[in-house]
Amino acid sequence: MNVQKNIINNILLMIFLLIALCLCKKNNEIMTLPIDKLYILEYRYIFPEEYEEQCYKFYVGGFCELNKDFNVKYARRLFYNSNDFCNSMDIIPDSLRSEISNILLKYQTDTTFMYQGGYSRVYDGNIYRFIIQKYNQKDVTIKFEPEFLPEDLKFVYLYLYEDREKTGDKSAYNELLEMFENQVKDDLLEFPPPILKSAIKFTPP
Repeated sequence: MNVQKNIINNILLMIFLLIALCLCKKNNEIMTLPIDKLYILEYRYIFPEEYEEQCYKFYVGGFCELNKDFNVKYARRLFYNSNDFCNSMDIIPDSLRSEISNILLKYQTDTTFMYQGGYSRVYDGNIYRFIIQKYNQKDVTIKFEPEFLPEDLKFVYLYLYEDREKTGDKSAYNELLEMFENQVKDDLLEFPPPILKSAIKFTPP
């Protein structure tokens, strides 16, 4: 009787240990982002300087990159027209991974969150966009001005880009800057070009 009881206890103990091991393994699995990469890009087109060729220059104010493993790469220009960026790297904590993933899964088509009141508004700020990349699929682009974002996307923007802690490191990101420039070329087709300064002639009295 005791032998049978011991065997049953050992079997129950083994089952319990197997369940515990399975649960531990499940909890240790790293959840991956449901897209390949997310970029948040801050940019504008700027006027040519005096005596320069009359064409617009593409200017990146900053960006962040979030990859499948929830690593964040962040960079922002130290000051206007500088080639140096302050940058930092970080990993998204487990507690926020599901929330960010679920938000991004809601936005699977190109869309825009910008001022809709017409061209009468004078706006001299930068333009922003989310670029959602999935393997073998066309990038999803969300153009926006931060104040017009829905609350869920605003959370992603603030957490990943605007409120990110900066370091003093400096570096150039030529490859990424070229990719961003190719991404935003269509803007010139959608937005009216800024008015170039006209030469003023002085006629003496």
